[in-house]
Amino acid sequence: MKKIILILALIFSVFAFSEPIRKISVTGNAEKEVMPDIAKINFRVYTKSEDLKKAGQENSQNMENFKSELRRKNISVGSIETYNYYTQKTTERDTAENKKTEYYTTLYFAVKVTDLTKIPDLISLSESNKIKSLKSDSTDKSIYYGEINRNSGEKATAISETFKVYDNVKSQLSRLGINSNDISVYSYSTVSKETTDNKPLKNKEYHNIYNNFVLELKDINKINDVIKIAENNKINVQGSIAFDISNKEQIESELYNTAYEQTKTKAASILRSSEMKLGDPLVVSESISYQNQAIMEDYNYRQQIAADEDYASGAMMRVAAEKAAPAPKPQVDYKPQVIKLTQNVSVLFEMK
Repeated sequence: MKKIILILALIFSVFAFSEPIRKISVTGNAEKEVMPDIAKINFRVYTKSEDLKKAGQENSQNMENFKSELRRKNISVGSIETYNYYTQKTTERDTAENKKTEYYTTLYFAVKVTDLTKIPDLISLSESNKIKSLKSDSTDKSIYYGEINRNSGEKATAISETFKVYDNVKSQLSRLGINSNDISVYSYSTVSKETTDNKPLKNKEYHNIYNNFVLELKDINKINDVIKIAENNKINVQGSIAFDISNKEQIESELYNTAYEQTKTKAASILRSSEMKLGDPLVVSESISYQNQAIMEDYNYRQQIAADEDYASGAMMRVAAEKAAPAPKPQVDYKPQVIKLTQNVSVLFEMK
């Protein structure tokens, strides 16, 4: 907010007087700390589908569900404005995921071989039956231990297949002349494991829809509630939460008036001990650059008028430029903090 007031003397006064105007420059300031009462939260609604229409409908539905829940819970919202809405096509390799439970049975058996000529046959037999391991006892070299492993999607099948291999091994060993009493199972167990079977498929095209919007919340105590409602409707906070004051312009105007009245009080106090009286304000602004220039240089009345006109023209250009320029984005903080508003006013008064 930029306020500049130029009070110029009447044209005939320019010619009636040639004495420089006696001036006094005074500054005033006012400040106030205010707790923000509104919050602006940036959200994003994101949906994805192979069908563009379906993705769009889902995006719109999530948004409507979000608004409806806010109304049901009586959460006061100033505005909801979409500032960016776009679609993007992506290509992804899809996979068919098939989770299943697999059962693994392990059986340990022992066989006593006293005839060393049978050892090669025992080794050959273990290989043909896909026995995982075959090793001799550390103390009794005539005893060999074997391990059989089989698995299946059914627990009973895994156990059955494992014992089927064992029975086959036992039968073959008996034909080799090994006594069946010298062949025995000493332990077995079955465990289950979750497995995933991924089958690569062809690439698929997906339509991604992004709806970025900003919500103005009138009650900052409801921030967590709003974010929770958004999450329930597949809407995420996007970037930042900015806090502000709903009646900032009114407060700034009050501060401006307070600062201006302060300059009048200061100027009157300074002139109280002299015979001079406080006249009308010549320039009122938020900058003291012009007043300093006017005091430091020796202007006569006509020069002063010309300078005031130049200043007024430049000031109007600056005001127009400030209105045209986009306002800077507010500082962002996820926790509301007190905002300090400050207003400085410089006034160039005439002394009579």
